[in-house]
Amino acid sequence: MKTLLTTAAAGLLLLIGVACHRQQARLDISLSDKFEGKTVELISFLDSIPLATALVTGGSATFSGDPIDSDTPVLTQVVIDGRVRAYYVIEPGTAQLTDSMSVASGTPLNDRFISMMASLDSVENLDDMEAYVSYTLDRYNEDTESPLGQWFGIEWMKYAQPAAIDSLVASAPASFINSRRASHYLNFAKLRAATAPGQPYIDFEGNDVNGNKQSFSSLVKPGRYTLVDFWASWCPYCIKEMPALRQLYADWHNKGLDIVGVAVRDRHEDTYNAVNRFEVTWPVLYDTERRPYDIYGFSGIPHHILIGPDGKIVSRDESVAQIETRLHDLIAK
Repeated sequence: MKTLLTTAAAGLLLLIGVACHRQQARLDISLSDKFEGKTVELISFLDSIPLATALVTGGSATFSGDPIDSDTPVLTQVVIDGRVRAYYVIEPGTAQLTDSMSVASGTPLNDRFISMMASLDSVENLDDMEAYVSYTLDRYNEDTESPLGQWFGIEWMKYAQPAAIDSLVASAPASFINSRRASHYLNFAKLRAATAPGQPYIDFEGNDVNGNKQSFSSLVKPGRYTLVDFWASWCPYCIKEMPALRQLYADWHNKGLDIVGVAVRDRHEDTYNAVNRFEVTWPVLYDTERRPYDIYGFSGIPHHILIGPDGKIVSRDESVAQIETRLHDLIAK
Protein backbone atom coordinates (compact mmCIF):
# COMPACT_ATOMS: atom_id res chain seq x y z
CA MET A 1 0.00 0.00 0.00
CA LYS A 2 2.81 2.37 0.90
CA THR A 3 4.44 1.72 -2.49
CA LEU A 4 1.17 2.49 -4.30
CA LEU A 5 0.69 5.73 -2.40
CA THR A 6 4.28 6.75 -3.07
CA THR A 7 3.86 6.04 -6.79
CA ALA A 8 0.59 8.01 -6.91
CA ALA A 9 2.19 10.93 -5.07
CA ALA A 10 5.12 10.92 -7.48
CA GLY A 11 2.73 10.93 -10.43
CA LEU A 12 0.82 13.85 -8.95
CA LEU A 13 4.02 15.82 -8.40
CA LEU A 14 5.02 15.14 -12.00
CA LEU A 15 1.70 16.47 -13.29
CA ILE A 16 2.03 19.54 -11.09
CA GLY A 17 5.54 20.08 -12.40
CA VAL A 18 4.41 19.84 -16.03
CA ALA A 19 1.55 22.26 -15.38
CA CYS A 20 3.87 24.72 -13.67
CA HIS A 21 6.38 24.61 -16.48
CA ARG A 22 3.85 24.64 -19.33
CA GLN A 23 4.26 27.85 -21.25
CA GLN A 24 1.22 30.10 -20.99
CA ALA A 25 -0.51 31.70 -23.92
CA ARG A 26 0.09 35.44 -24.07
CA LEU A 27 -0.84 38.15 -26.58
CA ASP A 28 0.79 41.58 -26.40
CA ILE A 29 -1.01 44.24 -28.46
CA SER A 30 0.52 47.61 -29.37
CA LEU A 31 -1.83 50.23 -30.78
CA SER A 32 -1.77 53.83 -31.97
CA ASP A 33 -3.20 56.71 -29.94
CA LYS A 34 -6.60 56.58 -31.65
CA PHE A 35 -7.35 53.32 -29.81
CA GLU A 36 -6.54 54.66 -26.34
CA GLY A 37 -9.25 53.67 -23.87
CA LYS A 38 -10.97 51.36 -26.35
CA THR A 39 -12.11 47.84 -25.49
CA VAL A 40 -10.32 44.84 -27.02
CA GLU A 41 -12.08 41.47 -27.10
CA LEU A 42 -11.00 37.99 -28.06
CA ILE A 43 -13.94 36.25 -29.73
CA SER A 44 -13.84 32.59 -30.75
CA PHE A 45 -13.91 32.36 -34.54
CA LEU A 46 -16.21 29.38 -35.01
CA ASP A 47 -18.87 30.22 -32.43
CA SER A 48 -18.48 33.98 -31.73
CA ILE A 49 -18.11 33.36 -27.99
CA PRO A 50 -16.37 36.16 -26.02
CA LEU A 51 -13.29 34.71 -24.30
CA ALA A 52 -11.51 37.71 -22.77
CA THR A 53 -11.65 41.50 -22.62
CA ALA A 54 -9.03 44.20 -21.99
CA LEU A 55 -8.73 47.98 -22.18
CA VAL A 56 -6.13 49.78 -24.24
CA THR A 57 -3.97 51.68 -21.76
CA GLY A 58 -0.81 53.53 -22.69
CA GLY A 59 -1.09 52.22 -26.23
CA SER A 60 -1.13 48.55 -25.28
CA ALA A 61 -3.30 45.67 -24.12
CA THR A 62 -2.28 42.20 -22.93
CA PHE A 63 -4.03 38.86 -22.66
CA SER A 64 -2.37 36.04 -20.70
CA GLY A 65 -3.17 33.07 -18.49
CA ASP A 66 -6.77 32.39 -17.57
CA PRO A 67 -9.23 32.58 -19.22
CA ILE A 68 -7.39 32.26 -22.55
CA ASP A 69 -5.19 29.25 -21.75
CA SER A 70 -6.44 26.17 -23.55
CA ASP A 71 -5.31 22.57 -23.94
CA THR A 72 -5.89 22.85 -27.70
CA PRO A 73 -5.24 25.81 -30.02
CA VAL A 74 -8.22 28.13 -30.54
CA LEU A 75 -8.61 30.62 -33.38
CA THR A 76 -9.97 33.96 -32.24
CA GLN A 77 -10.93 37.26 -33.76
CA VAL A 78 -9.38 40.34 -32.17
CA VAL A 79 -12.19 42.87 -31.93
CA ILE A 80 -11.35 46.49 -31.12
CA ASP A 81 -14.14 48.97 -30.44
CA GLY A 82 -16.67 46.56 -31.96
CA ARG A 83 -14.77 45.89 -35.21
CA VAL A 84 -12.80 42.77 -36.18
CA ARG A 85 -9.18 43.88 -36.65
CA ALA A 86 -7.12 40.69 -36.74
CA TYR A 87 -6.84 36.98 -35.95
CA TYR A 88 -4.96 35.32 -33.10
CA VAL A 89 -4.46 31.61 -32.45
CA ILE A 90 -4.36 30.93 -28.72
CA GLU A 91 -1.44 28.57 -28.14
CA PRO A 92 1.52 28.40 -25.70
CA GLY A 93 4.02 31.21 -26.16
CA THR A 94 4.01 34.98 -26.55
CA ALA A 95 2.51 36.51 -29.69
CA GLN A 96 2.52 40.15 -30.76
CA LEU A 97 -0.02 42.24 -32.64
CA THR A 98 -0.11 45.85 -33.87
CA ASP A 99 -2.87 47.79 -35.60
CA SER A 100 -1.09 47.30 -38.95
CA MET A 101 -1.24 43.48 -38.73
CA SER A 102 -4.12 41.20 -39.72
CA VAL A 103 -2.69 38.16 -37.89
CA ALA A 104 -0.68 37.99 -34.67
CA SER A 105 2.91 36.76 -34.93
CA GLY A 106 5.49 35.08 -32.73
CA THR A 107 4.14 31.57 -32.14
CA PRO A 108 4.16 28.59 -34.55
CA LEU A 109 0.52 28.52 -35.64
CA ASN A 110 0.23 32.29 -35.85
CA ASP A 111 3.36 32.53 -37.98
CA ARG A 112 2.11 29.72 -40.20
CA PHE A 113 -1.22 31.54 -40.58
CA ILE A 114 0.62 34.67 -41.76
CA SER A 115 2.40 32.64 -44.44
CA MET A 116 -0.81 30.93 -45.56
CA MET A 117 -2.65 34.25 -45.77
CA ALA A 118 0.13 35.71 -47.91
CA SER A 119 -0.24 32.78 -50.31
CA LEU A 120 -4.00 33.28 -50.33
CA ASP A 121 -3.52 36.94 -51.25
CA SER A 122 -1.40 35.87 -54.21
CA VAL A 123 -4.16 33.53 -55.38
CA GLU A 124 -6.78 36.24 -54.89
CA ASN A 125 -4.75 38.62 -57.06
CA LEU A 126 -5.24 36.19 -59.96
CA ASP A 127 -8.90 37.30 -60.03
CA ASP A 128 -9.86 33.67 -60.62
CA MET A 129 -12.59 32.44 -58.27
CA GLU A 130 -12.08 28.78 -59.21
CA ALA A 131 -8.41 29.00 -58.20
CA TYR A 132 -9.38 30.70 -54.93
CA VAL A 133 -11.96 28.04 -54.09
CA SER A 134 -9.53 25.24 -54.95
CA TYR A 135 -6.75 26.73 -52.81
CA THR A 136 -8.94 27.17 -49.73
CA LEU A 137 -10.29 23.63 -50.03
CA ASP A 138 -6.77 22.19 -50.27
CA ARG A 139 -5.73 24.04 -47.12
CA TYR A 140 -8.80 22.77 -45.29
CA ASN A 141 -8.17 19.18 -46.34
CA GLU A 142 -4.56 19.34 -45.12
CA ASP A 143 -5.80 19.35 -41.51
CA THR A 144 -9.54 19.46 -40.95
CA GLU A 145 -9.12 19.44 -37.16
CA SER A 146 -6.76 22.40 -36.84
CA PRO A 147 -8.02 25.98 -36.31
CA LEU A 148 -6.21 27.09 -39.47
CA GLY A 149 -7.78 24.31 -41.53
CA GLN A 150 -11.16 25.30 -40.15
CA TRP A 151 -10.63 28.94 -41.14
CA PHE A 152 -9.90 27.87 -44.71
CA GLY A 153 -12.89 25.53 -44.60
CA ILE A 154 -15.16 28.45 -43.76
CA GLU A 155 -13.55 30.57 -46.48
CA TRP A 156 -14.19 27.76 -48.97
CA MET A 157 -17.83 27.47 -47.88
CA LYS A 158 -18.38 31.15 -48.68
CA TYR A 159 -17.80 30.63 -52.39
CA ALA A 160 -18.05 26.90 -53.18
CA GLN A 161 -20.86 25.36 -55.18
CA PRO A 162 -23.74 24.31 -52.90
CA ALA A 163 -23.57 20.67 -54.09
CA ALA A 164 -19.89 20.48 -53.16
CA ILE A 165 -20.68 21.83 -49.69
CA ASP A 166 -23.35 19.16 -49.22
CA SER A 167 -20.76 16.47 -49.87
CA LEU A 168 -18.32 17.99 -47.38
CA VAL A 169 -20.91 18.03 -44.60
CA ALA A 170 -20.98 14.23 -44.48
CA SER A 171 -17.27 13.94 -43.62
CA ALA A 172 -16.56 17.17 -41.71
CA PRO A 173 -15.80 17.05 -37.97
CA ALA A 174 -18.97 17.66 -35.94
CA SER A 175 -17.28 20.45 -33.96
CA PHE A 176 -16.71 22.29 -37.22
CA ILE A 177 -19.87 21.67 -39.20
CA ASN A 178 -22.16 22.26 -36.18
CA SER A 179 -20.49 25.54 -35.25
CA ARG A 180 -22.36 28.81 -35.48
CA ARG A 181 -20.20 30.11 -38.32
CA ALA A 182 -20.42 26.95 -40.44
CA SER A 183 -24.20 26.87 -39.95
CA HIS A 184 -24.39 30.45 -41.19
CA TYR A 185 -22.55 29.65 -44.41
CA LEU A 186 -24.48 26.42 -44.92
CA ASN A 187 -27.57 28.59 -45.02
CA PHE A 188 -25.86 30.98 -47.44
CA ALA A 189 -25.12 28.01 -49.71
CA LYS A 190 -28.85 27.29 -49.84
CA LEU A 191 -29.47 30.92 -50.81
CA ARG A 192 -26.88 30.64 -53.58
CA ALA A 193 -28.57 27.48 -54.84
CA ALA A 194 -31.91 29.30 -54.98
CA THR A 195 -30.32 32.12 -57.01
CA ALA A 196 -27.99 30.05 -59.17
CA PRO A 197 -27.69 30.52 -62.96
CA GLY A 198 -31.00 29.56 -64.57
CA GLN A 199 -33.08 30.88 -61.65
CA PRO A 200 -35.05 34.16 -61.83
CA TYR A 201 -33.57 37.08 -59.95
CA ILE A 202 -35.19 38.08 -56.65
CA ASP A 203 -36.34 41.63 -56.05
CA PHE A 204 -35.51 43.75 -52.99
CA GLU A 205 -35.70 47.40 -51.93
CA GLY A 206 -33.30 50.24 -51.33
CA ASN A 207 -33.44 53.98 -51.95
CA ASP A 208 -32.79 56.26 -54.87
CA VAL A 209 -30.25 59.07 -54.74
CA ASN A 210 -32.81 61.34 -53.05
CA GLY A 211 -33.59 58.85 -50.29
CA ASN A 212 -36.93 57.70 -51.72
CA LYS A 213 -37.86 54.02 -51.69
CA GLN A 214 -36.91 52.21 -54.88
CA SER A 215 -37.09 48.58 -55.92
CA PHE A 216 -34.21 46.78 -57.57
CA SER A 217 -36.59 45.51 -60.27
CA SER A 218 -37.33 49.09 -61.36
CA LEU A 219 -33.71 49.29 -62.61
CA VAL A 220 -33.73 45.97 -64.49
CA LYS A 221 -35.03 46.43 -68.04
CA PRO A 222 -36.68 43.42 -69.71
CA GLY A 223 -35.11 42.50 -73.02
CA ARG A 224 -31.62 43.64 -72.05
CA TYR A 225 -28.73 42.08 -70.16
CA THR A 226 -28.15 43.60 -66.70
CA LEU A 227 -24.87 43.35 -64.84
CA VAL A 228 -25.48 43.86 -61.12
CA ASP A 229 -22.48 45.19 -59.22
CA PHE A 230 -22.81 44.76 -55.45
CA TRP A 231 -20.25 47.16 -53.99
CA ALA A 232 -19.51 49.75 -51.27
CA SER A 233 -17.49 52.95 -51.02
CA TRP A 234 -15.30 51.41 -48.27
CA CYS A 235 -14.35 48.36 -50.39
CA PRO A 236 -10.90 48.85 -52.01
CA TYR A 237 -11.42 45.97 -54.46
CA CYS A 238 -14.71 47.54 -55.59
CA ILE A 239 -13.02 50.87 -56.25
CA LYS A 240 -10.07 49.23 -57.98
CA GLU A 241 -12.31 47.66 -60.63
CA MET A 242 -14.33 50.82 -61.38
CA PRO A 243 -12.23 51.73 -64.47
CA ALA A 244 -12.80 48.25 -65.91
CA LEU A 245 -16.54 48.54 -65.27
CA ARG A 246 -16.64 51.95 -66.94
CA GLN A 247 -14.89 50.50 -70.00
CA LEU A 248 -17.26 47.53 -70.07
CA TYR A 249 -20.23 49.89 -69.94
CA ALA A 250 -18.81 52.06 -72.73
CA ASP A 251 -18.15 49.03 -74.95
CA TRP A 252 -21.38 47.14 -74.42
CA HIS A 253 -24.18 49.51 -73.37
CA ASN A 254 -25.24 50.25 -76.94
CA LYS A 255 -25.14 46.51 -77.70
CA GLY A 256 -27.66 45.56 -75.03
CA LEU A 257 -25.94 45.70 -71.63
CA ASP A 258 -27.01 47.75 -68.62
CA ILE A 259 -25.15 48.00 -65.33
CA VAL A 260 -26.89 48.51 -62.00
CA GLY A 261 -24.84 49.33 -58.91
CA VAL A 262 -26.16 48.13 -55.55
CA ALA A 263 -24.51 49.73 -52.54
CA VAL A 264 -24.41 47.36 -49.54
CA ARG A 265 -23.59 48.16 -45.91
CA ASP A 266 -22.75 51.73 -46.89
CA ARG A 267 -23.86 55.16 -45.71
CA HIS A 268 -25.93 57.10 -48.23
CA GLU A 269 -23.54 60.06 -48.20
CA ASP A 270 -20.48 57.87 -48.69
CA THR A 271 -22.10 56.06 -51.63
CA TYR A 272 -23.09 59.39 -53.19
CA ASN A 273 -19.57 60.79 -52.88
CA ALA A 274 -18.03 57.65 -54.39
CA VAL A 275 -20.50 57.68 -57.31
CA ASN A 276 -19.38 61.20 -58.18
CA ARG A 277 -15.71 60.72 -57.48
CA PHE A 278 -15.39 57.59 -59.61
CA GLU A 279 -17.69 58.80 -62.38
CA VAL A 280 -20.33 56.12 -62.07
CA THR A 281 -22.82 56.87 -64.84
CA TRP A 282 -25.13 53.85 -64.47
CA PRO A 283 -28.03 53.68 -61.97
CA VAL A 284 -27.17 52.96 -58.34
CA LEU A 285 -29.48 51.61 -55.65
CA TYR A 286 -28.63 53.12 -52.26
CA ASP A 287 -29.14 52.00 -48.64
CA THR A 288 -29.77 48.28 -49.16
CA GLU A 289 -27.84 47.41 -45.98
CA ARG A 290 -27.42 43.60 -45.75
CA ARG A 291 -30.57 42.61 -47.64
CA PRO A 292 -28.77 41.47 -50.82
CA TYR A 293 -26.44 39.23 -48.77
CA ASP A 294 -29.43 37.53 -47.18
CA ILE A 295 -31.14 36.96 -50.53
CA TYR A 296 -28.27 35.96 -52.81
CA GLY A 297 -25.99 34.29 -50.24
CA PHE A 298 -22.74 36.04 -51.12
CA SER A 299 -20.13 37.06 -48.56
CA GLY A 300 -17.54 39.31 -50.17
CA ILE A 301 -17.75 42.27 -52.50
CA PRO A 302 -17.51 43.18 -55.27
CA HIS A 303 -19.95 40.51 -56.31
CA HIS A 304 -21.37 40.40 -59.84
CA ILE A 305 -24.57 38.84 -61.10
CA LEU A 306 -25.44 38.89 -64.79
CA ILE A 307 -29.19 38.82 -65.51
CA GLY A 308 -30.48 37.84 -68.94
CA PRO A 309 -33.19 39.53 -71.04
CA ASP A 310 -35.73 37.02 -69.65
CA GLY A 311 -35.01 37.97 -66.02
CA LYS A 312 -33.09 34.79 -65.26
CA ILE A 313 -29.59 34.73 -63.81
CA VAL A 314 -26.94 33.94 -66.42
CA SER A 315 -23.84 33.94 -64.20
CA ARG A 316 -22.62 35.11 -60.84
CA ASP A 317 -19.34 35.88 -59.11
CA GLU A 318 -17.37 36.34 -62.33
CA SER A 319 -14.68 38.97 -62.82
CA VAL A 320 -15.19 41.87 -65.22
CA ALA A 321 -12.86 40.16 -67.72
CA GLN A 322 -14.83 36.90 -67.50
CA ILE A 323 -18.10 38.79 -67.97
CA GLU A 324 -16.74 40.50 -71.09
CA THR A 325 -15.79 37.12 -72.55
CA ARG A 326 -19.28 35.86 -71.78
CA LEU A 327 -20.87 38.91 -73.47
CA HIS A 328 -18.90 38.16 -76.63
CA ASP A 329 -20.59 34.74 -76.67
CA LEU A 330 -24.05 36.04 -75.76
CA ILE A 331 -24.36 39.31 -77.65
CA ALA A 332 -21.65 39.52 -80.28
CA LYS A 333 -22.45 36.30 -82.12
